[in-house]
Amino acid sequence: MKNMNNELKRLFIVLGLYSLSGGIFYIFQELWMEENNLSIGTISNVYSLCAILAVSTIFLSSNLIKKDQLKKFSCLLFLTKAIVMLLLFILNKTGLNILIKFLIMLDYVIDVELWASFYPLITQIKKDDKIYAIKDLVYDASYYIGVFITGVILGKNIGFINIDYNFYILIGSLITFMAFVILFRTDIQKYNKTDSVDNSNGLLLVVNKIKKDKISKLYLLFVLFGSISYNCVTSLMILILANYFNFSEYAISNFSIILGLGAVLIGSLVLIKLTFKNNYINITLKYGVRVILYILAFIFNSKLLILLSFIYVKISGDTYIDVIESPYVNRYDDKEQLAFNNLNEMIDYVGESIGIFLCGLVIIYNLRYIFLIGSIFALIQIIFAMWALYLRNKESSR
Repeated sequence: MKNMNNELKRLFIVLGLYSLSGGIFYIFQELWMEENNLSIGTISNVYSLCAILAVSTIFLSSNLIKKDQLKKFSCLLFLTKAIVMLLLFILNKTGLNILIKFLIMLDYVIDVELWASFYPLITQIKKDDKIYAIKDLVYDASYYIGVFITGVILGKNIGFINIDYNFYILIGSLITFMAFVILFRTDIQKYNKTDSVDNSNGLLLVVNKIKKDKISKLYLLFVLFGSISYNCVTSLMILILANYFNFSEYAISNFSIILGLGAVLIGSLVLIKLTFKNNYINITLKYGVRVILYILAFIFNSKLLILLSFIYVKISGDTYIDVIESPYVNRYDDKEQLAFNNLNEMIDYVGESIGIFLCGLVIIYNLRYIFLIGSIFALIQIIFAMWALYLRNKESSR
């Protein structure tokens, strides 16, 4: 972070605190909900509704929030999120489950919008492909540090305080409030151009632009099919590890932490040392190997190959982001960045919902079929990735 100015460093500190809070709060959220007498079916319905609300929220914010208002909007989101988490802490075991469900959905849509808005916030200071990749690495590293902390101290006593699921909500609220304070005190306004225009209906304007931009259309199709493939394979990974591999809760927690931190370390190494000049190779390494493992897992239905597939798809998640994703996002100028990023997130959530649906549909027949579906959509993803890269190379050579 040597080449970053103070404001940019502060934004990454905010991102780290925000993600740390998520790792502490979300890892045990479902268990906290269960302790509050919410059934598995109710929890599932709450999260399904959350996904629908998330897409709607992103759509509305894309059309209502101006780029020069983004810091104020993000500050408001952080403060509201801290208050919502504090209210959940207070409502623990009160029996007011309707209010609890409402607050969980509110927290979810705030979290989605914070993530969708964060890179456009960064680009007000600096737009760079490596910065885009560093953003994901910082987020994932901080998140899994939070997960590690929760696993280490759960059930312990510190003085008169018992560390339980509800205590983590309070800690998450305090860390989120710290993120709000730092962002509030960060001067981003001086980077805004005085001639910035009103970007109301920004999403509609970007969609109209994409209609004439084949590269962006191919990239968004890459996002959609990639999200379907990824979520079809990984969405029920925890249940598969528990029921198919007989992993204990402790083993699953450690497995998740190791994979998460491994993804960050490998992603950092690739970013610094192992990115090939030929991006066709980068795409093949990230997605081609996945397809091979998925096909082998489907054909042989081997526990070892299934486990290797899970490991590779997770540890490869943060690799080559600076060459596979960020160039397409950074093709848009500052005035369009927020709208395009929100559209990108909306498509990703649509793909996630389809992938989860397909996973639940085929896994009842046999676990191996999730890898068949995953490989088909991953192959389509690779086709769109290669096609978009070909056109982008032609565009750059002009």
